[in-house]
Amino acid sequence: MKPALYLSCALLIGPAFHAQSTPICGEQGLAAIVSAPPPVPGHYGPSDSDAQTPAPAPLSQQNPAGSQAQEPTPQDALAARVTAVQKEVVSLNDEPHHQILLQNEFVHVYSVSVPPLDATLIHKHELPYLAVSLGATDVKNAVVGKPETYLSLQDGQVTYVPGGFAHSLRTDAGVVFRSVTMELAKPQGAARNVCKQIVPGPLACPQEAAKGKKPAAEAADDDLPYFETDELRVDVMTVSGGRDYVDATPKQNALLVALTNAALDVNLAGEHTSFLHGGDVVWLPVGTHRRVVDFLGTHSSFLLVSFKDSAGVTQ
Repeated sequence: MKPALYLSCALLIGPAFHAQSTPICGEQGLAAIVSAPPPVPGHYGPSDSDAQTPAPAPLSQQNPAGSQAQEPTPQDALAARVTAVQKEVVSLNDEPHHQILLQNEFVHVYSVSVPPLDATLIHKHELPYLAVSLGATDVKNAVVGKPETYLSLQDGQVTYVPGGFAHSLRTDAGVVFRSVTMELAKPQGAARNVCKQIVPGPLACPQEAAKGKKPAAEAADDDLPYFETDELRVDVMTVSGGRDYVDATPKQNALLVALTNAALDVNLAGEHTSFLHGGDVVWLPVGTHRRVVDFLGTHSSFLLVSFKDSAGVTQ
């Protein structure tokens, strides 16, 4: 090897390459380092105006120590790209398809609507959350760092996700995606299915054993427990003419989410509070008499999310 080439190779290797078991040297290795392509102009790298990078100055024109500026390693380039992606990820509050409906120390509730052939921004889910679909739809779910997946969601489908990721949803099927997303402000602990398969694992449904003992007229359950964690329980309640949901002395705070077929009249402490339709929500405080009526006299369903650790807490 020529003396100048040895000198250039030694200077280019630098401390970052000393950890490698095989030194990168010789004419072939040196050529690979020098000819490594710069970051792609545009989205993640420099602007197009920076694409033409001037040739490095001779050693005599480098810093006083005579050392040449080190070329970026592949690890450096990857880290730069990851940083660029992270800067594009927005919080749930800043994602325009998510509109806040209710927020307190237990839950942050968002109405989500993505029109046909549209997509959300890449957004973070730092907390565990529940979501309930309003209407059947197909979406593509692109989680950062994972392959895109196809989701076929049914009306009223409940999902539970531990959080700690970022993603985007796309409505390629040409059907609007609507849901209510409930961020859970406290750690949830273990998650368990009750009468509905929400997470992997067995069912523990008390209704299954009891159904055989009920008269035929009572075969339909007004309260179907879906799912629970250490901190909450999710039930789907159905009300109809003459069969209201009533709790005179509730021991837990709860969130009511009206499902798509709902026409609900909510009364708290003996007074009318609100009329609710699909996607509407209301907070039901602990200790306050609650009554929910189907004001059309047909059948209305709602999700009741009860917070176990709220006993004795007034909201």
